[in-house]
Amino acid sequence: MKALKNMKALKNMKALKNMKALKKIVLPLFFSLLAAAPVFSQNSDSEILPAPEAKGISVRPYFNIGTNITLNLASKEKSAPTPVNFTFGGGVVLDITDLISVEPRLDFWMMYYLYDGIDALPAEVEHRTATTLCFMLDCPVGFNFRFGKHTITPGAGLGFLMRFGLLSTGVKDNDKGATGTAKGDIEKINSWFWGNARFLYPEIFLSWDYKVNNNFRAGLTAKVYLPVGQLISGNGVDGMIINVTSRFVF
Repeated sequence: MKALKNMKALKNMKALKNMKALKKIVLPLFFSLLAAAPVFSQNSDSEILPAPEAKGISVRPYFNIGTNITLNLASKEKSAPTPVNFTFGGGVVLDITDLISVEPRLDFWMMYYLYDGIDALPAEVEHRTATTLCFMLDCPVGFNFRFGKHTITPGAGLGFLMRFGLLSTGVKDNDKGATGTAKGDIEKINSWFWGNARFLYPEIFLSWDYKVNNNFRAGLTAKVYLPVGQLISGNGVDGMIINVTSRFVF
């Protein structure tokens, strides 16, 4: 009996020691998990936050003013020297990516024309028949290279030259013309504008912008338009347009 009691006492002592040892392991681990709970909670929250939205296409309107030079290679005995005209217009810069932009634009200017029996030619004031309203709509693609506040953008595109000839002030319908009357010449001039793809003008351009602030840029643009119709007709670059403008981007 005494031996049995001793064995029970020994077991109780051993169990007590095991409990104490377990407390030494479990309690510190329990409090450690409690302390770490906020950290796990923060990590869990951060994982369910929505991803940042992708950058969209930015739209920046602008207007421009400048000069148009229309190359005239026809004989100066019957037409004007190469005309230089004031032009103005505007458009938008669509930044597709940081590198690539699309820059549609519409320009307007006026010119005088006459009809020589074959072609519509630029005319001087005293020999004009038509006052022509000229609209150049183009949509070039540019590649932007930024250096601090400066942006250099070369590019290329296609222009559509829309011209509408009207009887000039002081010229009457029945005045003498190459077709017999000025009215007949006006009809031939307008027909010539739209014939043989003379309204198509592939272009190359180069622009420079300076960032004044986040909402305003100012700079210069130079464009060269090549006359598809004249090239097809074998007249070379007659009618080529050189456009130099200042532009202001918002």
